[in-house]
Amino acid sequence: MMAQKLFKTNRFPQLSRWLLASTVTLAGSLLPVAAQAFTLNLLHFSDGESQLLTRSGNVVPATTPPTSFQYGGVGLFADLIDRQRNASSTDFDLLITAGDNFLAGPQFEASLRLPAGQTFYDARALELFNIDVGGIGNHEFDFGPATLARFLDPEGDGTAFRPFVSSNLVIPDDSPLKTLIQPSQIVTKTVNGVQERVGVIGVTTPQLRSISSPENIGTLGDVVGTPGFSVLVSTVQAEVDRLTSQGVDKIVLASHLQNLNEERALAAQLKNVDIIVAAGSDTRLANPEDPVLPLADEARVPSYPLIYNSETGQQVTTLAAAGSAPTLIVSADGEYKYLGNLQVEFTNGSITSILEPGTGPKRNTALDGLAPRADLVSEVQNPVNAFVAELRQAAVGVTNVPLDSVRTNVRARSTLAGSLIADAIRDAAIDGALSVGLDPSKILVGIQNGGGIRNDRRFNPGDTISEFDTFDVLPFSNFVSVVTGITGNELLPILERAVSGQTAPDVGGGGQFLQLSGLEVVYDVTQPAQVVTADGQITAAGARIVSILLDPNNDRTGQLLYDVTQGGFLFDPTAPLFDLATINFTANGGDNFATLANISQDRKFTLSGVTYQQALERYIRQNLGGTIDAVDIPSGEGIRVRSITSAVAPATPGEVVVDVAAVPEPGTIAGIAAALGLGYIKRRQAKKQS
Repeated sequence: MMAQKLFKTNRFPQLSRWLLASTVTLAGSLLPVAAQAFTLNLLHFSDGESQLLTRSGNVVPATTPPTSFQYGGVGLFADLIDRQRNASSTDFDLLITAGDNFLAGPQFEASLRLPAGQTFYDARALELFNIDVGGIGNHEFDFGPATLARFLDPEGDGTAFRPFVSSNLVIPDDSPLKTLIQPSQIVTKTVNGVQERVGVIGVTTPQLRSISSPENIGTLGDVVGTPGFSVLVSTVQAEVDRLTSQGVDKIVLASHLQNLNEERALAAQLKNVDIIVAAGSDTRLANPEDPVLPLADEARVPSYPLIYNSETGQQVTTLAAAGSAPTLIVSADGEYKYLGNLQVEFTNGSITSILEPGTGPKRNTALDGLAPRADLVSEVQNPVNAFVAELRQAAVGVTNVPLDSVRTNVRARSTLAGSLIADAIRDAAIDGALSVGLDPSKILVGIQNGGGIRNDRRFNPGDTISEFDTFDVLPFSNFVSVVTGITGNELLPILERAVSGQTAPDVGGGGQFLQLSGLEVVYDVTQPAQVVTADGQITAAGARIVSILLDPNNDRTGQLLYDVTQGGFLFDPTAPLFDLATINFTANGGDNFATLANISQDRKFTLSGVTYQQALERYIRQNLGGTIDAVDIPSGEGIRVRSITSAVAPATPGEVVVDVAAVPEPGTIAGIAAALGLGYIKRRQAKKQS
């Protein structure tokens, strides 16, 4: 009766099998039982990220002719899960996902457009996989807590379709997630006539606020290397201690901390945790004999599992060297490419043997005889595939210039694609300004974080850009927003944060690197970078910005705002300069833009219902008349943000650079720059109408 009430078991067809195989109880609802020797078959995956459809790839090293093969997708993955369950001779099967269970994009858009009350396709896949417990990652919050609540509880009655866990999320009492996510869960199954229990605890990255949109959901702790990491350790340890005090002596941690080094540090400090499932980093732990997909860059990271002696905190190479309390770390690559499978034997609550040959990552490919399971195909893949096909047929425009969203480019330097997106966001903000009571003439600058541009796409001259392509490149539910009255004292640290991840000129930036509209920025990577803690505290200001030109026309004319050789700011840095167009993720401090995070909410305005994907689509269709030409993206390649060592020349005397003395209102630059900005937009529209 409890299982039926808590997990809605009447909702899926494999009810009888699930009830016979597993009874999941609330923590502490059973009395402790004597420790038994038994074997655990842990099946784990993470970072599925809405890659629901099977993909086709060519075998690497290349053959002549090329040999293609099918891999990924939830249909094949279900068959792989069934195979590993059936092949195991262990006593206790445990299937968990460790977070990032969906990701914005064309495939997830199919779920978002479902009527209220219908189960998201990603959730339906997890139901049909018959997961025991789910972890919570950062991408679950990309659409805000309300969408995550709909994912977990489509019927809206306060109960999740499966238990989901995270011990360090701070969820307000009035949040719809309050009853849907618990710190931990005890999974109970009958083994040789005895009820055995395994505790599963969750932990979510403390960087959540800077890389997603959790709204009023907080996190405890911080990343390794900061004082707050001890808080994270103590938070998880407290939940471990709570379970062990109830007689649960087998503990699995579903850890979504984005970097395997975080889980390594946890393994060195936690006590009584047997297995850590690391997620968020897509680390492919594997041994030399473990087959991997025959794709480029599918390298193995040794080894599966990693072994730690939890008494000494040291990593060791053998289970024997781990002493009486080993902790194992496992991790598998995401997007339904691999299923991790750890088979171990416990004696008196401690791991005493790793079972071979079953242990290791299992690749998800038809090459190994897998066939898509029919229920996943009919209930998930077919409707999603049909929806995506419709998006592919909807043409937005044609490009006459090369555009790319290659990750290493848009996170390191200004590109044509990134600059076009920033222009589109600024244009959408200008168009919608009056609807939120703002003056469109003051919106002189647009910014787009490189981390929000996805999928490593390249468009060549002559290529058609479809609605699918705009979703593919701009997949998140980011809404166009405006931050008003940006001052010099705010602009400088924002730009310092943008170039803080550079490791060389035009190399190595992170998701915080900004594509710009209306600004030209020169930086020096040899100077100190800004340092920001996970909770948004700037501990080193940074000194990389060399000059800033307010350039509303993107044509290298405008107002010089800041120049190191002239002593820094050329005006009062406390005076408002302009209103800034961006996306709500960045406006609220995403990517750890601490300055933006600390700006009061009464200076932030979000345009309802205008996502950055919609901004780009409309900009191409309406402003550019369906064709993208070089003239539409002035200074867009390698100029708007450039290294001081760049071959691109500075603005020459023949170009108009407005002297600070020419500013008509000493307290503000908005007057002259606004005229430049409106001229830019009007000329762009006139060009396409002629």
